[in-house]
Amino acid sequence: MTAMMAETATRLFSTLCTDAVLAAAETGGLPQELWGAVEELGLPAMLADERHGGIGAAPRDAVAVLRTAGRHAVPLPLAETMLARWLLSRAGLEAPAGPLAVALGSDRKPWRIARGQGGAALSGEQAAVAWGASAAAVVAVAPAEGGVALGVLPPSRLRVEPGRNIAGEPRDRLAAQGAPLDASALLAGLDAEAVLRMAALLRAAMISGALENILDMSVRYVRDRVQFGRPLAKFQAVQQQLAVMAGAVAAASAITDAAASAVLRDDGMVMVAAARARLAAAIDTGAAVAHQVHGAMGFVREYPLHFSTRRLWGWRDEYGSAAEWRERLGRAFAGTPADALWPRLAAVGIGR
Repeated sequence: MTAMMAETATRLFSTLCTDAVLAAAETGGLPQELWGAVEELGLPAMLADERHGGIGAAPRDAVAVLRTAGRHAVPLPLAETMLARWLLSRAGLEAPAGPLAVALGSDRKPWRIARGQGGAALSGEQAAVAWGASAAAVVAVAPAEGGVALGVLPPSRLRVEPGRNIAGEPRDRLAAQGAPLDASALLAGLDAEAVLRMAALLRAAMISGALENILDMSVRYVRDRVQFGRPLAKFQAVQQQLAVMAGAVAAASAITDAAASAVLRDDGMVMVAAARARLAAAIDTGAAVAHQVHGAMGFVREYPLHFSTRRLWGWRDEYGSAAEWRERLGRAFAGTPADALWPRLAAVGIGR
């Protein structure tokens, strides 16, 4: 099923996600034709259970689809809607139609959901919420005793400060002070850490796809580009750079797949932290090499390389910065005796 869904997504994005659509998305709104096609296939709801319009897909299936989306730089809140509908389905709430945004808050500035006679209301603020103002509804996640609280409301009830990341994708500041919620529920058995690692995994899938795309573009370019009478691919220095890049991309993709298998386990944070740390390093290496081997062509706006590299730079520190994930990973193994380190690494899958 994983291969089938990835193949279906590839056909769709190859047809509809053109350079013209990508360019238009940076200045306009959400590409409605593309979103309609994605929704018709059921991709945004795939992690939800059947009672809520999904298929109960495993995280690895979502990773396969989102990796394809990352390869094509899809300008849609696909990962965000997948996450939102997964959360709402687990909480037994019906998801609003259309694209959804998720506001996770942070340890220092969590969202607050208060309940009164008039219903539940949301307070708090968060910067750089992906597709916050463009979504049909926002799902806010707040800490709660025994789990997390979910609140659903349209962005029109929030104070919105529009913003965009380096790739031109909407990243909006949202704020509320007692904004009434359309729906709310306590999601027991799932804490804020578990929600964060799922969000980080879904973004990791898109990063790994974008990395694979810039590697493919670089290989094709050096095969076709002739310099000093022979293709660039014949130069040993170029071959060495591409070999380093290919190794980084392969390692990043492999550990993302491993994290997908572990994300729902209690120790899944370690694998997700390892994946995000490795992906950050691969972005640094991959984007640098891709632009080097393309030379001046890589910086021309009409050439599509920048659609992927700018997204990589924009996505690198979303749902946790590289430094934060590296610190989490280090803390997980700090103090482990030397003779116990390898067994611990192997137990969580890092040593495989």
